[in-house]
Amino acid sequence: MVLDFRVDLEEEAVVPILRVNGEIDIYTCPKLSKAMKDLIDKGTIRLILNLENVQYIDSTGLGAIAHSSHVIAKQGGKVSVVCTRPQVRKIFDVSGLSKKNIDIFEEESEALKHI
Repeated sequence: MVLDFRVDLEEEAVVPILRVNGEIDIYTCPKLSKAMKDLIDKGTIRLILNLENVQYIDSTGLGAIAHSSHVIAKQGGKVSVVCTRPQVRKIFDVSGLSKKNIDIFEEESEALKHI
């Protein structure tokens, strides 16, 4: 279990940006899920999830992201994921999420331009 896990919210940008640091697993996933749910409950339909500083993500974390993106997609929105680590990117590709309602970008600036 990695205790150095953080989810930072920036609401000053065009859309909310959640910057995640650490490993997303069964222990840390509830914190990420709560942050995404809080934004969805506020009516957020566009969200950038920055995973540049995520070293690892397990199926629990992937499921939380998939669930939130599904809820947002049902409201006509989309989740944009910033991901530079090949091992994390591969999880999105293998799961098929990158072909559904999640756009993946190499840089946060690219994600912001896409919005």
